[in-house]
Amino acid sequence: MNRPWLILGAGALLVGGVVLGQSFRPGTSVLGSLMPVKLKTAGLSTGVDMSTLKQLDQTFSALSEAASQGVVFITSETDDKASNDPMAQLQGSKSGSGFVYRSDGWIVTNDHVVAGNDKVKVVLADGRELIGKVTHANDPQLDLAVVKVDQRDLPTLALANSGQVRVGQLALAIGAPFGLEDTVTIGHVSAVGRLGQIPDPSTGQVRVYSGLIQTDASINPGNSGGPLINVDGDVIGVNSAINSTNGSNAGIGFAIPSNVVKAVADKLIDTGKFDRGMLGVNPRDLKPFEKKDWHMDGGAYALSVEPGSPAYKAGLRDKDVITQIDKNPVTNEIDLRIAMYRHSPNETVNVTYVHDGQTKTASVKLAAPPKETQQTSPRGQVNPFGDVQPFFNQPDQAPNDQPKSPHSGKPRLGVMVQQLDGTLKKQFGIPAGVNGVVVTSVNDGSFASKVNMQVGDVLTEVNGKKISDVQDVMDSMSGVNWGDQVTVKFDRFRNGNSSAYTVTVPFE
Repeated sequence: MNRPWLILGAGALLVGGVVLGQSFRPGTSVLGSLMPVKLKTAGLSTGVDMSTLKQLDQTFSALSEAASQGVVFITSETDDKASNDPMAQLQGSKSGSGFVYRSDGWIVTNDHVVAGNDKVKVVLADGRELIGKVTHANDPQLDLAVVKVDQRDLPTLALANSGQVRVGQLALAIGAPFGLEDTVTIGHVSAVGRLGQIPDPSTGQVRVYSGLIQTDASINPGNSGGPLINVDGDVIGVNSAINSTNGSNAGIGFAIPSNVVKAVADKLIDTGKFDRGMLGVNPRDLKPFEKKDWHMDGGAYALSVEPGSPAYKAGLRDKDVITQIDKNPVTNEIDLRIAMYRHSPNETVNVTYVHDGQTKTASVKLAAPPKETQQTSPRGQVNPFGDVQPFFNQPDQAPNDQPKSPHSGKPRLGVMVQQLDGTLKKQFGIPAGVNGVVVTSVNDGSFASKVNMQVGDVLTEVNGKKISDVQDVMDSMSGVNWGDQVTVKFDRFRNGNSSAYTVTVPFE
């Protein structure tokens, strides 16, 4: 059974931001003197040396306690202009968390925690309640935002280098699952470099994630926006999503890597907005055998270079390997994306790449990304170009940073769909007896957008073919050519009411 991705927000209590003095490290004075002790528990042999276990126990306890002192609770709400009381002006809707990134009151959180809000309520660990001003990334690739409160000398939680995170290392998630504040769970890093695309029912948009850190440290609705930390007390990622059939933890959680967080947060704080440059390259990581055969330590492999894009104009082509942007090495696809996050449209960068075994450098003037970036989709969904992808994209299925022209290649509907299950029916208000596939994203300017198809619609027929599963969607488009008249049928369920639509338009 396919497990849908869930962002851990939208209506749930979402806490987990923590702060920890940067000088703290396990084993320092915070932990005290750890003396060897002898086990005296009844029923077990006496004289067993428990010093190592006791030290580990006290280390985790001290780390958790120190980190929890900086938990920041965030309530995302709407303004009530009629009240003169700043706190009374906030009418409850959804909650979340964040961690203090800079001591002068800058807090990092998930964008889906604060979506649609310019101001939020922030509750510090000592109980102070403050009004924070939100700066959004406003980018579907980046589920991040920053919040500014009027305070100084706040303890901060430092960011680790997520590029050094390795599978198997210990990880702690701190948050408020199901509203249980200051909850600490311990696990390890299960995988790195995960990619995914998740519909956000609160906004109707699809949120896109790259380079995610996967962990089995238990995270649930309520952990969103909180940190995933290492044994040094540093943030390796921001907990954002889970893979679950029922909305609760199944041992598979995901965090946005700290290197992405740093690039985005710094830009939001320093400029008051976020924009990113675009090369027009569809990248993936090099595979182990490629590194060996090509004698390379890493790089971002260009699955495709969009014709007419900045990269294409500068001479880059499919199968080139990008190894450096300006003086910053590119070891994988997320490094390339982070480089674009740090730059803005119309800026010029030097791109070092390998073409047919030869190292070259090109000066590239970056463009602005399209209005709504689409990415390859989880298993059971169809991406805008009609390809079914596995639940987690493998490196050779990395997302595009620019959608293809609607008139290139075969015609596509321009939607993502997912097989209906109980969770999706609940998300989109679809009756229990309805089966088939639900629309989870619609491309701007696509055929689907022209017929006014919307997220949450149930697709029932395309080009005379009944739709009951994802494969039917792909099959229905197999004989369609540009200019053909195509009929689509879909049902819409809103506020307990249903409507059926039948639309016939030329595919152009």
